[in-house]
Amino acid sequence: MEAVEFYIINGQTCIRRNGVGKQLTPSDREEIMFMLDNMQRFFPDSLKRLMEWAADSKANKHYFEYRIVDRFIRCNFGDADFLYSDIEDGMFHFEEVKCPLRGICKDEGIICKPVANLGLPAEEQKVVNLYAKGYLPGEIAEHLGKAEKTCKEQIRSACKRLKLPHPRWLIRIFRLYTF
Repeated sequence: MEAVEFYIINGQTCIRRNGVGKQLTPSDREEIMFMLDNMQRFFPDSLKRLMEWAADSKANKHYFEYRIVDRFIRCNFGDADFLYSDIEDGMFHFEEVKCPLRGICKDEGIICKPVANLGLPAEEQKVVNLYAKGYLPGEIAEHLGKAEKTCKEQIRSACKRLKLPHPRWLIRIFRLYTF
């Protein structure tokens, strides 16, 4: 998905793509499915909580999915800054959204300001954490007492598991979503 900016005008969630802004609606399936897919891959805890929150509208699938995405946007991208896109190169760039419940909301850290839960096995997670911090596979192997080949394979495996096109994306994901 190309660069996207979300913002709220008169209580309505809007989206700006290719210089054109419009209100987000349940009919915007491409945007909604993109958001849901990325939430499932990187923020499954947030998606689960939002599905519980929106459960009363589950009978209407498109509206149910729209409500989930709308709330996620409001909690993480709602300011119209136009300096940095909220989505760029398929990655979320979270904003510190003004909210009167900041600091006391039970969903903070889950829905708003979520922490990624990448679902990687513990050993793979250790290798990827070091890789994301700039260590080379040989250095990771030495640090963890593993074979370099094993570390390289765990990096490749993490990429495949997360459906990433290249190991460099692991660095981006960890910097944007976990540090």
